[in-house]
Amino acid sequence: MYPSVAEALALPVIRRARPRVVAGSAGMQGRVRWVHAAEVADIAHLLRGGELVLTTGIALPDEAAALTRYVDDLAEVRAAGLVIELVRRWSDRVPEPLVAAADRHRLPLITLAEETRFVSVTEAVVALIVDAQLAELRAAEQVHETFTSLTVACAEPAEVLREVARISGLPVVLETLGHEVLAYDAAGQDPAELLADWAPRSRSVAAPERTAYDDEAGWLVTMVGAQGADWGRLVLLSPAPPPHRHVVVAERAASALAVHRLVARNRESLERQTHRMLLAQLVGQAVPPADLRDRDDRGGLGRHDDHRGLRRAGQGDLAAGRAGILARQG
Repeated sequence: MYPSVAEALALPVIRRARPRVVAGSAGMQGRVRWVHAAEVADIAHLLRGGELVLTTGIALPDEAAALTRYVDDLAEVRAAGLVIELVRRWSDRVPEPLVAAADRHRLPLITLAEETRFVSVTEAVVALIVDAQLAELRAAEQVHETFTSLTVACAEPAEVLREVARISGLPVVLETLGHEVLAYDAAGQDPAELLADWAPRSRSVAAPERTAYDDEAGWLVTMVGAQGADWGRLVLLSPAPPPHRHVVVAERAASALAVHRLVARNRESLERQTHRMLLAQLVGQAVPPADLRDRDDRGGLGRHDDHRGLRRAGQGDLAAGRAGILARQG
């Protein structure tokens, strides 16, 4: 729900200051939760993580060890990046200990060649954050509407997975708790590659929570089930940490799948009860042919081409029961 460091640097107010990434370029996709301007060396304990720290460097120490510790502390609290204005303390470059420590922690270290109003930078980045959050909320609302419709319609798993792949653009797999594939949508990728060695790959990914992302595997995993009875897992193959909307997609899809299973199970249970009752009446008492046909119709025995109910109840017993009744009444 937050913009990346790279997106923040693309803002005109920062571009005018001629920014340059001098270290930690590997962390440029890290998310900026807030902006904090600070001219003190012990700022880390005041941060909560995700801050883009702005400074002129005038309060930073001279010693190499102290400069290294300054960056170490920022990395420990998961700051998003460090922006240093090269005007007051350093004119052309920052000390090497800062660069080395930032590279080691993959913490973006950016220098600004021009004097910059930090308040303008703060306003621009905060506006970008708010816009990103609003866009994410709108996307989440659309996801809720889509999967609410699928849940109400009791959509089949294939249809649910198709919507997951369409919205996220990622391959998705529904599996049992025993890691057997029930359904999947490859999202345009090669299915053979997607499902190769699926069971051992899946067993290696343990989700500590109902929904969790495994960085090593690149899997977003959420449990599927209801009323404390989980029966499967939904897996989105996401090479990068997923945005919030993809987490919403996974959880809403899991809910739709759980509802479909409950409804299908209840429907099957009711059919079985009806078929069992008809069999008992056929065997235990004489039923007029017209009433028999009416009960067959109401029980669903004569309406389904596949005769699933007949096979479950015992097609041979039913035929024999009908023949005996008709013989006695004839």
